[in-house]
Amino acid sequence: MSGKRVVLYTSEPCAQCDKVRELLDSWGVTYEEKTVTGNLENLRTMQQEGVYGTPVTFVEGEKVLGVQRDRLKKKLAV
Repeated sequence: MSGKRVVLYTSEPCAQCDKVRELLDSWGVTYEEKTVTGNLENLRTMQQEGVYGTPVTFVEGEKVLGVQRDRLKKKLAV
C-alpha cells in the first residue's frame, strides 16, 4: 500500500484500464478513479496535463501512461 496520492483516468470500455485497475488493487493501492467517458470535466482535466488517451495514472502528479507495470511499481514503491 502506498501513502501517495494516486489518480487513475479511465474510459469505458478499456481493457488496458482494467489491467491498471487490477494491478493497483492487487498491490493494495488506494486510488481515485476518474472516468472520462461521458464526463467532459474529467476529460478536459486530463487533456490539460497533455494526455489524450487512457489509461493514465498520476502518482503524486507524475504521469504514467498506459500499462507500465514496472514503472508504476517503482513510483508507488510497492
